[in-house]
Amino acid sequence: MINGQMKNLQSAFLIMFVGFTFAISGCYYDNKTEMYGNTVCDTANPTYTATIQPMINQNCIGCHGSSSPSGGVALTSYDQVKAVATKGSLEGTMNQSGGYAVMPPGGKLATCKLNQVAKWIRNGAPQ
Repeated sequence: MINGQMKNLQSAFLIMFVGFTFAISGCYYDNKTEMYGNTVCDTANPTYTATIQPMINQNCIGCHGSSSPSGGVALTSYDQVKAVATKGSLEGTMNQSGGYAVMPPGGKLATCKLNQVAKWIRNGAPQ
């Protein structure tokens, strides 16, 4: 009987030791800036040239930049993007709101980018 209890105790100790080892191995100081660079979301004064155009080029221009753009929506110039933004379609599609096409089709943009678009539009879509 004592041998059986000893084996149970050893097994329980081993399980606790392994669990504790895994638990503390994931505990270390994470410095977000060191890990990911400057991750501050700047929504103070987004402009088309500095903020919106790079976002459009990265996420939209593949389908909305040719001579026959997808859905008839061209996004190759400031005036085209501003026109879509002014009528509410840019923000509606990027936020994947009801009644709008889901854009980009690969998945919703990061909250920071969506906030930058919203602020840019609220600021009058400065170039």
